[in-house]
Amino acid sequence: MRVSSTKSVLLTAAATLVAVFAPAGSAQSPSSHGAAAYVDPGPGGFTSSNVSYVASIPTGAGVSARVVTVGAQRRLYVSSAHSLVIYDITNPGLPLPLGVLPIYNWENEDIAVSKDGATTILTEFESEFYLHVVDTSNPRLPILKGSKILDGSHTVECADAHCNYLFASTGATWDIRDQSNPKPLPDAQSWGPQVGVRSSHNIHQDAAGYWIADSKPMVMFSAKNPLHPKRIANGTASIDTQYQHNNVRPAAASYQPRRKGDTSKALRPGELLMAETETNFAPQCDGGNGSFTTWSMVGWDRGQSMHQMHVLRPVTGSPLDGNAEVNALGCSGHWFTVRENNKGQYAGKYLVAGGWYEHGTRFLSVDAKSGSIRQVGFFQPVRGSASAAYWIAGTDYVYVVDYQRGIDILRFDATAAPPTVAQTNASWLAKLNVFDAVGSTEQFLCRQVMHEESATP
Repeated sequence: MRVSSTKSVLLTAAATLVAVFAPAGSAQSPSSHGAAAYVDPGPGGFTSSNVSYVASIPTGAGVSARVVTVGAQRRLYVSSAHSLVIYDITNPGLPLPLGVLPIYNWENEDIAVSKDGATTILTEFESEFYLHVVDTSNPRLPILKGSKILDGSHTVECADAHCNYLFASTGATWDIRDQSNPKPLPDAQSWGPQVGVRSSHNIHQDAAGYWIADSKPMVMFSAKNPLHPKRIANGTASIDTQYQHNNVRPAAASYQPRRKGDTSKALRPGELLMAETETNFAPQCDGGNGSFTTWSMVGWDRGQSMHQMHVLRPVTGSPLDGNAEVNALGCSGHWFTVRENNKGQYAGKYLVAGGWYEHGTRFLSVDAKSGSIRQVGFFQPVRGSASAAYWIAGTDYVYVVDYQRGIDILRFDATAAPPTVAQTNASWLAKLNVFDAVGSTEQFLCRQVMHEESATP
């Protein structure tokens, strides 16, 4: 779904959002259309009424996280630009730090952790592509065991429960049984060459144990033996985007093959795939930029191709209206997670929480039978760039890892009314011509520098 708009609609939407969502007495609307305005809506920013801002953990540049339950303890493994930090989030409203490993790491976009929490994998690729293997068997004392220059892989995943092998986004398989000496395996034992994938951004394992590579086209494979994966199905690449970013197949463990001749259009559990697309450094939300899509996987176990069902795209400002663009990292979706088994008004729906860079955190409702997508909430601070949003299973808490803010803790009220379409559309443009106290200071310093440079002979 794409919403087009003219200059007057854009400006009216932005002004309306400031008036509707900023706490009383804390924000000022632009004095005239097109004028920049200082706005301080509070630490919660522009937030729909069904989303509550709880708190922030100022970790610096937060990048990615992984939730792992070990015994009775639920842990959050957080990768930031300067460290790995492990939190006890058994009570998600009260995160308690357990241990930290200071390590420069830019950018570990999808931290990988073994199911028992004992092994954590970091990757970084600013100047060289590095793989870091960390012993986290004692969460209070993470220990760097070994590092290796990668072959250009953007992300890696644990290929087995204990993380003895890794699947890298380049298609390589790594053997890290000797954690001090991780090593790549030959093509004959690597997942990519065996299933026909040269490169991808990320591969995701669903609850049934199957893998989906967000290559173009997408490829689904099994890997009970990580050294001998088997291709099962593939999809078409029918959306214009830089690349698929990550994919999630909800209710995968509940999948039951259809009987022969069953052509019902209603999707069954495990027949729906959700996919995010990434379009870095593309400021306009046009074309396929920033889109979220759903795919039908009917008949995937019989070799049928996946096909696209619904596409959601954000709203953007016009380059002709003189407004500064909202996006710095790009009009782009990023990492998202899905909450299943919802009740009340979201019965029969999946709830998605996703990071959308400068567009904040977006909450979506996806119909489990039709794949149709509806926006049902948002959290958008004036200053921030959301990398990923993580539902905490069995709760209404969401942890958002942000490149500027660190970690934001939110709560989604599934019993409250969602925002209207007008409110949601306006929220995509909330930051047009808006700056906060930090931005005001930066502007002052820039003016001072420019003045001094102009006065220099």
